[in-house]
Amino acid sequence: MSIFSQLTQRERRLLSITVLILGSVGLYIYVIEPLWQFWVNRSVTIVNLKKQLNRDEIILSREDTIVNEYLFYEKKLKFHGSDQEKTAQILKEIETSARNNGVNINDMKPQQILDEDFYKFYRIELEGEADIMALSRFIYDLQISQQALRVTRLQITASSAKPHLLKIDIIITKIILQ
Repeated sequence: MSIFSQLTQRERRLLSITVLILGSVGLYIYVIEPLWQFWVNRSVTIVNLKKQLNRDEIILSREDTIVNEYLFYEKKLKFHGSDQEKTAQILKEIETSARNNGVNINDMKPQQILDEDFYKFYRIELEGEADIMALSRFIYDLQISQQALRVTRLQITASSAKPHLLKIDIIITKIILQ
């Protein structure tokens, strides 16, 4: 305490005020402000959690509808059997739809199966001939079929031998859940 005894009354007062100001600033920065931010953020968190709870209650009230819709799509997107059996089912569906709609299939080739973590992606390349009405019905039937098939590419060219027919190249895809 010899340092404080050598200071004059004015210097001791200035040192005390400086320590008091620095202590107050430190207390504000390291204690009061973090507590205030915690309190404000807590209020925002509570409001957000209440909104999320309301959304979750709405979803829970629609549980039966959601489960039924999931089961409907699960039937379309899940098959049992080997990859060859699944490909055969897809080819059969395409052939049946083509026959029913008057589409002549010249060539149909299954492509490489893309195997992902939760699903398998099947691609079928199809070449054929059809008139425009038969083609549109064929594509529509594929889209609404039990197999949930999708036409991802369609290339149409005019046939030189038969002007009323179109040459078609189609890639049809199917996703199956594992």
